[in-house]
Order: sequence, then structure tokens, then C-alpha cells
Amino acid sequence: MEADDFFSEYPQTKNLFEEIMHKISYLGPIQLKTSKSQISLIGQSAFAYFWIPGRYLKGKSVAPLVLSIPLSYHDKTVPWKEVTKIKEHWYMHHLEIWEETSFTNSVMSVLATVYTGGKPIEK
Repeated sequence: MEADDFFSEYPQTKNLFEEIMHKISYLGPIQLKTSKSQISLIGQSAFAYFWIPGRYLKGKSVAPLVLSIPLSYHDKTVPWKEVTKIKEHWYMHHLEIWEETSFTNSVMSVLATVYTGGKPIEK
């Protein structure tokens, strides 16, 4: 499946996704793997996932796009919609993206960390 097919019923969400991809393109080479349910961002390995909640949550006011990032720690630098422990020492962080401005510098910092396989900087 291609990204165009993934967004076929959600053209405004596609525009939002493209704006975000433009912002994160500075990280380096990123491959997209598109399935029916999500688009995976792949650097050296998969590091983030985008999905459309409107496909699954009918009749509710939902964000047009959600970014999910698996981390080995519970990040508190971003106001995540939800953080779920998925297995020992792994947490899936979900961010609702309503508009391009939802994608803050803090989110970019977390993405840069997971893209490079780095650890968070302790303060």
C-alpha cells in the first residue's frame, strides 16, 4: 500500500502528515512502510508510527492524526495523550496531532533521540 492509498479518504490528514514529514526530514534518511492501519517511519529500524484514529473511533471527536513512539522510558517532556506500558521497560507514547503546531520542539527532540538510538539526556 502506498501513502496516497492510506490517506485516500482523509485528504486533510494527508496534508498534515506531509507538513510533519517535511519538518522531520532533517533527521536523515527515513523510509515509510505503509500498511492498512499505520505508516511506520524507519531509520535503522522502525522508530515511530502514524495512524488515523477516525478509522477506528467512529462518532467521536478525534484528532486527524496520531503519532506513536515506543520508548524504553516514560517520557515526561511532551504532553502525551496516553502512555501505555507495552512490555518490561517499554512504553508506547501517543500524541494527538490536531494541526502542525501540535508537533513541538519537544516532540522533535524525542524523535531525534529515537531516530539516532540515543538515550534521553538526564537533567
